[in-house]
Amino acid sequence: MAEKKVVRYKLVRHKWPDEIQAEKKRRQRRMGVVAVCIVCFFGGFFLNSTLHQTAAASRDEFQKLEEIYSIMSDKFYFGKNQKNLNQKLIDGAISGMVDAGGDIHTSYLDNEQTESFTGSMEGSFVGIGIQFYGVDESTFIIDEVLKNSPAEEAGFLMGDQIYAIDGTVCRNMTTSDVKALITNSKCDEITLEIIRENKHKKIKVKKATVQDSVYSSVRGKTGILELDTFAETSGEEVKSHLESLKKEGCESLILDLRDNTGGYLKSAQEIASYLLPDNTVIFREETKDGTKEDYKTINGYERFKYKKIVVLVNGDTASAAEVLTAALREHLGATVVGEKTYGKGTVQVPLTFKDGTMFKYTTAEWITPKGEKINGKGITPDVQVKLDEAFYTSAPVLKKEVYKPDTVSAAAKSAQIYLKFLGYAVDRTDEYFSYASSEALKQYQKDKGMKVTGNIDADTLTSLLSSCALKWHSEEAVLDTQMKKAVELTNGN
Repeated sequence: MAEKKVVRYKLVRHKWPDEIQAEKKRRQRRMGVVAVCIVCFFGGFFLNSTLHQTAAASRDEFQKLEEIYSIMSDKFYFGKNQKNLNQKLIDGAISGMVDAGGDIHTSYLDNEQTESFTGSMEGSFVGIGIQFYGVDESTFIIDEVLKNSPAEEAGFLMGDQIYAIDGTVCRNMTTSDVKALITNSKCDEITLEIIRENKHKKIKVKKATVQDSVYSSVRGKTGILELDTFAETSGEEVKSHLESLKKEGCESLILDLRDNTGGYLKSAQEIASYLLPDNTVIFREETKDGTKEDYKTINGYERFKYKKIVVLVNGDTASAAEVLTAALREHLGATVVGEKTYGKGTVQVPLTFKDGTMFKYTTAEWITPKGEKINGKGITPDVQVKLDEAFYTSAPVLKKEVYKPDTVSAAAKSAQIYLKFLGYAVDRTDEYFSYASSEALKQYQKDKGMKVTGNIDADTLTSLLSSCALKWHSEEAVLDTQMKKAVELTNGN
């Protein structure tokens, strides 16, 4: 898992394809029958689930569908101007049928989304270790730098803007184009030109196999284990880290599941089996017909015991991560710290087709060992701790817009919150851009060598985001109040 705390100042959260589809009208963002049934537990995918047949539509209804398809394909006037019209019609019909179910976790993924989804589950990939999103066709912002990756070693930070790759300026490109420039380069070393706080900087970085699953560290007698997802390799990695923490003499454990959106059930079972006794129920599955089945720890695994376990969670802790959180709290009395979790308590089966697309659909709901359903509700922490407001504030997409003082905009709210976080004297943090805040912005622009206008534009907002990321990176030990509270609890405070 990427160590989010290296760059945990996540002004923009990574979202999976089903969430992107559900929110694409609000924001554009990307990082991505011969059918292969890949059954897993990513965001609720479950091993050994079976495919359930639903009632078939009547023959007349299918004939109507075929007739409309034929008309759109052959007689639709504007069809003459559209490439791959037939495929668009098929994909649109499938997406419409899936969306009619009203479940954002049941979705039809195109080739790029399928590739992104399957790649996220492997636990490793070849690249430099960054995640980025596109604000527009010329602005690409790094929002995650994976721990122990070439990118981290080279000095990349969350908030850096990718300007050029090996001399090719990233202009009029998609996120896929930018990704291809990095991953498809035949050279082992590439040069990225980035913009950080309005200054250009070139950084050379080597491509390598990047592991993004599990990380650990030690603070006194407390071991800190961080999981960003439950990938194929996570179970084995966790065991290795737990063995290392044992050798370090760790008596307490902090399990950091913040921003962990789920993963393979096998990995979740393995991890639970290292911490819970044999034959312990991890969760229960309830299917459409009301049948319930228990899923337990794997017998025979080495168990690592701790005097105190604290689990860190936030609003992006979901699915398998919630399963593990609930099991540890209900069986071991683990203390949950942070913010209310996402509330993803359903089970999906993904179906991959030979054309590279995927359909994944909900088949069941899972329940905690003590019978609690968390779907749509989440898990409420025992100790609630929030980070600075800037951490939760996303930067709106600006192109040519310029906001002067005495105006109202979403950009004003973001800019003023960022300025406050950076220590500048703003007098408010709502959507009204005050004259006092404009003066604070002038000071910021002067400090960063920018044109001093006191106005909010795309460059200024991007620079503010970059400055916030730098502050978080350099002062994380103080600013990460959730981790501080977890450490206090393991120390008996």
